[in-house]
Amino acid sequence: MPEEESSVNSINGADHLNQNEVEESSDDIKALIAKLLVVFERLKQLTKDYLWLLLLVFICGIGITVYKVLNKDITYQSSVMFILKDEMDNSSQASAIDPLSAYLLSRQTVQGISVDMLKDISFSQKVLTNTMFNKCIIRGKSDYLINHILVIYYGKGNSYFRDFRGLNALNRNQYRVFNNVCNLVKASSSIIQGKSGSFFLNVEMSNEELAKVTTELLYQNVSNFYIDKTTEKAQLNYIFLKNRLDSIRNLLYSSEYQVANFEDRARNLLLQTARVPQQRQIRNMTFYSSLYGDLISSFEKAKITLNNITPVFQILSRPYYPLDVNSKPTSIIVLVGGFVTGLVMLILLGVLYVKRFIWPEYKPLFQKRTQPLDET
Repeated sequence: MPEEESSVNSINGADHLNQNEVEESSDDIKALIAKLLVVFERLKQLTKDYLWLLLLVFICGIGITVYKVLNKDITYQSSVMFILKDEMDNSSQASAIDPLSAYLLSRQTVQGISVDMLKDISFSQKVLTNTMFNKCIIRGKSDYLINHILVIYYGKGNSYFRDFRGLNALNRNQYRVFNNVCNLVKASSSIIQGKSGSFFLNVEMSNEELAKVTTELLYQNVSNFYIDKTTEKAQLNYIFLKNRLDSIRNLLYSSEYQVANFEDRARNLLLQTARVPQQRQIRNMTFYSSLYGDLISSFEKAKITLNNITPVFQILSRPYYPLDVNSKPTSIIVLVGGFVTGLVMLILLGVLYVKRFIWPEYKPLFQKRTQPLDET
């Protein structure tokens, strides 16, 4: 029995504690609701007192939003679609006609390049320099592309860059201008790769003609730079063999002419000593003929090698007028304008609330802290 009484008392005590906790939580909720009601009433009073100021902010927000809608930034998008992969095998068709032609026509060039590598090449200083200082015709005027960009985007009346002799010849101001224009082109350009492996070079600018010309020049310089760097060693070998072949051909033709000329002049000579120069010329002619044949074989191999390793840029789609027009949707401008206007009004109410109801309570504390400093 004493154990049962103690357990009952403990249960009653726990119930009493739980009831006290519930009552305390309900009191906290009531206090919080009371504070929120006070804040709400104060905000309501502030809205009445400063209604003119809030209306002014609201009208300004509407005016700015309408201005942005009527003066939307319009840009023109120019795009080049291309692939950097060429697989062509015509040996099966040409083998029946000529084995040599089948060998020459058999070509399989597969150049793998990632979109990140293509971006690095496209936006490198070398490619951008060649693109910026490439002359083109925009608005009926022939000038460097960088000068056209300066006229359209920065309002430069005359040609800022008149004679380009390399980046080293630019002064500090000219190089700064060049850098700013390059950054503008980088920000306006993008390179993406489709699921099929094709690449898209997109340029978006405020002028339709400028966007199209910039896209074409940038693509042209990217393809030229990539092809030159990929085939640089093979091209040097090809040029060397070509020059060497021309030189040996000239020597061979000269030797053949000298042998024929000697035979014409020494036809009736019977002395063996008179035939020595003729035999030397014949040996030279034989040597040059053999060397010439070897060089022809090496030259043809070099030509085939250069042909096989040369990457092929194939354009699938070019930009044509009229270009696609891009602009921000009106609904987005209105939503952004409404959000910013509402946020400014809330911040303004918060500042007024602090100034009227919170700052007077803490102002004496700051004054007491600053009094000893003033007395000293």
